Amino acid sequence: MEVLKNCTLVLPERLGKGYVIIEEGIITEVGFGECSQEGEDLQGAYLVPGYIDVHVHGGGGAGFELADLDSCQRAADFHLKHGTTTMLMGVEGGLDELGKYLPLKKMPINTAGIFLEGPFISPERPGAIDPNFIKEPDPDKLTDFLTKFGSQIKYIAIAPELNQAEELIKIARKFNVVVSAGHTISSIEKLRQATMWGTSCVCHTFNGMPPMHHREPGVVGGALLYDELYTEIITDGIHIHPEIIRLLFKVKPFDKVLAITDSVSLNGMPSGTYGRRMVNGNKITLIDGKTIAGSAHTMDKAIQNMVKWGIDLVSAIRSATYNPAKALGLNDRGRIATGFRADLLKLNNNLEIETIYIQGQRQTI
Repeated sequence: MEVLKNCTLVLPERLGKGYVIIEEGIITEVGFGECSQEGEDLQGAYLVPGYIDVHVHGGGGAGFELADLDSCQRAADFHLKHGTTTMLMGVEGGLDELGKYLPLKKMPINTAGIFLEGPFISPERPGAIDPNFIKEPDPDKLTDFLTKFGSQIKYIAIAPELNQAEELIKIARKFNVVVSAGHTISSIEKLRQATMWGTSCVCHTFNGMPPMHHREPGVVGGALLYDELYTEIITDGIHIHPEIIRLLFKVKPFDKVLAITDSVSLNGMPSGTYGRRMVNGNKITLIDGKTIAGSAHTMDKAIQNMVKWGIDLVSAIRSATYNPAKALGLNDRGRIATGFRADLLKLNNNLEIETIYIQGQRQTI
């Protein structure tokens, strides 16, 4: 048994002074006020759930390359040091190519499955995705792929306007894969249909889609309007203006904003050119220097940015913990509550990470 006491608990609804008791990796008690039991005195530090990133492709010079499990581990370790105790391994590519390396025999401790960014997306909005990875809709191929590997696939981005998008979305939901609308030129009407077919999220909202127009709201308009849709948002201050992030928090229900990094393997690498991409400080682009190609972002920085921009701490933490857990159906994590996994972070007053726990076990950072 481990007791963490005299801490500022960051709960989905509020802050509270209290304590947490952990047994066998599970939170067995959450209390408020003083704790008489022996334990670690956090001296008022924040105790928050471990961060959950639903959209991340790599970091620290390593990507989630399914053919290279060592690279996957290094990328996961990079983000663990920044507080990400749960993530999906974001991959791109055709289903035939990806299927050569699945199912994975082992995943890093802080990964909960795989996110497919495509291949069924709009060729008109590829962003930094290699156009060769974009494929024509093929419901039969998706059915076969998920029949074989669906237990490891948790999330997929599909453009709602594609031919046979309805079939693709319904197939994904049949296998309990969460669907987001992404890399799309969809109209708001088609997005509305997609929500009825099973789409529940918008992939990196505002990015990979046309801007909202007053005569064509598009996916951005639907993301803002439809309360049932979760909205991913990249909070690096490069992809999205901070005031737009404030707007999103203002108009969306409290549990529908998902802070993400969209981090890529070049995150943490020196400035320079690396294949199709180039690094210039904290900005990663294609070699044209214009097309943003993922981020050099981490979840700890996401929280610090949001609070700096005026988002209250409870809402910021919730967007990186409770909300993504709910969006993915991860019912055992994402909040500090009895019966939940003891995936926890101790933060100082500057919201810097001091201690990381996964299932109650301290991690080396």
